[in-house]
Amino acid sequence: MTTNNIIIKNAHTNNLKNVDVELPKHSIVVFTGVSGSGKSSLLFDTIYTEAQRQLIETFSSFARARLPKLSRPDVDEIKHLSTPIVIDQKKMGNNLRSTVGTATELATYIRLLYSRIGQPMLHLPSLAFSFNHPEGMCPHCQGLGKEVKIDINLFLDKEKSLREGALLHPNYKQNSYLLKELLKYGIFDNDKPLKDWSEEELHKLLYSEPIDLDKSKTGLSYNRYHEGIITKLERGIIEKAIDEKGQDEQQARDKFFTYRVCEHCHGSRINERARSVKIGEKSIDQIFNMELSDVWEFFKQMESRVEDEKVRQMAVPILRKINYTLSQLVNIGVGYLSLNRPVSTLSGGESQRVKMARQLDCDLTDLIYVLDEPSIGLHPRDNERLIDLMIGLRDRGNSVFVVEHDPDIILSAEWAVDMGPKAGSKGGLYLASRGHRHRPAADRTNIPREYCIIHRHLQSSSTFLCPS
Repeated sequence: MTTNNIIIKNAHTNNLKNVDVELPKHSIVVFTGVSGSGKSSLLFDTIYTEAQRQLIETFSSFARARLPKLSRPDVDEIKHLSTPIVIDQKKMGNNLRSTVGTATELATYIRLLYSRIGQPMLHLPSLAFSFNHPEGMCPHCQGLGKEVKIDINLFLDKEKSLREGALLHPNYKQNSYLLKELLKYGIFDNDKPLKDWSEEELHKLLYSEPIDLDKSKTGLSYNRYHEGIITKLERGIIEKAIDEKGQDEQQARDKFFTYRVCEHCHGSRINERARSVKIGEKSIDQIFNMELSDVWEFFKQMESRVEDEKVRQMAVPILRKINYTLSQLVNIGVGYLSLNRPVSTLSGGESQRVKMARQLDCDLTDLIYVLDEPSIGLHPRDNERLIDLMIGLRDRGNSVFVVEHDPDIILSAEWAVDMGPKAGSKGGLYLASRGHRHRPAADRTNIPREYCIIHRHLQSSSTFLCPS
């Protein structure tokens, strides 16, 4: 028995029917079958879940308590697993401060380059060019690039009192915790319609700086302070910078908040000092707003043009790191993105390709990369780039396991596992597993006869045979 194969015995997760299969490691393995045939149950719910569970068990009790608790999948035995990394189409987060630049670490290296060789030489640390750090962010928009304001006319019903529901934001709806707390403060007339309030009273309610409250007068069991409601809501969006997806939050943002480009930084997110430093007549905010393909071209030319030996020693290692990452992103088909693009706005396919390109910079080996239909949303002409990227992951000593329907991706694999024959209760059977261990993954001109896949998506006659 070789440790170069993953051995699965009697997998019966979901609709799997006592599946026994042996999979080669350090290869590209594709899982095929109709939707609902059991391929995801085998790869994701069995192999990946068990590998992840065993990995978590090696952590300290402190770490395990803060990680998801995974149950052992329905399988009798799995041998020779490695550390798994899933590269799926889930979004990379919903934080507005997380961008393509920060997610790929390109922002880190570009900031470092500007701090080392940018002109004029201000001897600034690299964080002075970051919109996520007080040293570099625009002080007016806190690094968001846009100002957030509440439309006061939509926020208040001045015909009503506080007790009657004058505050229209869902956080202060009738019987809400925040409204009940506000009514206990004792610093406002809770029963007077807001139309009868003075400007000072309205300002105190909406915009005041924090005011300490005496718990003996508020009826609260703890010390509290009052801060202007609008001031607090606007600051909350800036500080959290979360693209809220909850229905109430999203509706409130759409209804009450307005967004406009920051008039101080003009959307660049960074302060004037950081914008004044340039490389090749371009400031860092200009670089971050360019398409990745253009950024790559810019830095490739710079690497060849650096003549000063002292500057070259500082710049070239950083430039090579930047250019390598940019080349992977461009080659995988996302060269049209910008470094400033928030990851929350990426499609599932874009997120997956960015994750994949990022992994090529990982120095760990003997990993299992699990990919979920990476060809979705990809132009057919980019399939070759995707295949090359998978080969790159494999050539680093890793296993690449892929759920896929695309014929080009299937034929590029060294091993194929077909599940079925149909979906649901009529699926879950291990039908075929064929491959040629030594065949180059990209070689489709000489496919051995034994590499045969039973695959209904490819040919309705149910058997897709390789060339004679």
